[in-house]
Amino acid sequence: MYRYSSVCLLFLAILFVLACNNVKTSDIENNVDPILQELNEKIASDSKNAELFRQRAEYYANHEKLNDALSDVSKAIEIEPGKPGNFLTASDVYILMGKPQQALDAINKAITLNDTSTVAYLRKARLYMIMKDYEHCAETVEKVFSLDPQNAEGFYLKGFVLAEYGDTLKAIDAYRRAVQYDQQHYEALMQLGSLFTKKDPAMATAYFENALKADPKSMVALYNLGLLFQENGKPGEALKMYAEMLKINPTNRFALYNSGYVNLVYLQDFTKAIDFFSRAFQSDSTYADALFNRGYAYELSGDLAKARKDYDKVLKISINHPKAIEGLNRLDTRQR
Repeated sequence: MYRYSSVCLLFLAILFVLACNNVKTSDIENNVDPILQELNEKIASDSKNAELFRQRAEYYANHEKLNDALSDVSKAIEIEPGKPGNFLTASDVYILMGKPQQALDAINKAITLNDTSTVAYLRKARLYMIMKDYEHCAETVEKVFSLDPQNAEGFYLKGFVLAEYGDTLKAIDAYRRAVQYDQQHYEALMQLGSLFTKKDPAMATAYFENALKADPKSMVALYNLGLLFQENGKPGEALKMYAEMLKINPTNRFALYNSGYVNLVYLQDFTKAIDFFSRAFQSDSTYADALFNRGYAYELSGDLAKARKDYDKVLKISINHPKAIEGLNRLDTRQR
């Protein structure tokens, strides 16, 4: 089992990176997307329109065609060098390319062109957060507050920095302020849920549920809710969360594994446990723990031959796997 930490949550689309709609590059290589086709046609008839190039750059960035995105946004800047939005789009592309310094330079250029843009300062603070430069992140957030004292995103970023500095109470207060000003602020809700997981499971549940309302297909929210239910004596509710994850991705190994674990440990339904562990192992042939637990389910159900076979396989994947060794020793003792 695993739980997402605050750093893992940051990943989550920390991303002022353009919506990430998960359309694969191959999808547009074989058939021209109507959106792209329309942009191409407009650019062909109006080749001096910077906004069209910027829009196509965003499209390419969302579809992981980063060189094309950079080429288009560079063209937009060439045509209209005084527009801050062109540089903000360039920063998005540089971030996706793993070039934080170039992204920072682009954001600073946007700020030079418009030094009252909260969007640009928030983008800059986010970038500093990704770079783990928390001092400059905090300084930039204060600039945001000077322009907009009730900025929800600013309070989220402030909370994140405070949490990284170890000031949990002030971090909670900042996250709550973020939610106060934006009840749908997914990341603030997720962070609050994580912070209350141990001290107040009921409150953590409420925060995760609200995060799920903000993003109904969030695998992280579903998983954290499932694990919270699982660890607090609600196996049925946990299985519902994992089932929702599997509707989104039927091969998600963590949802499969945890479903098997709940059936094995909490419900003693060994048949279902074996099925889920088998599917988890099918999704990842190196998943030694899934294979071990399938073996353990076989052992508990009385099928010692299949249990031994699984334990032996585990040791081929993970040499000296302690639980597999213990399992084989148990079987040897029982069969003497």
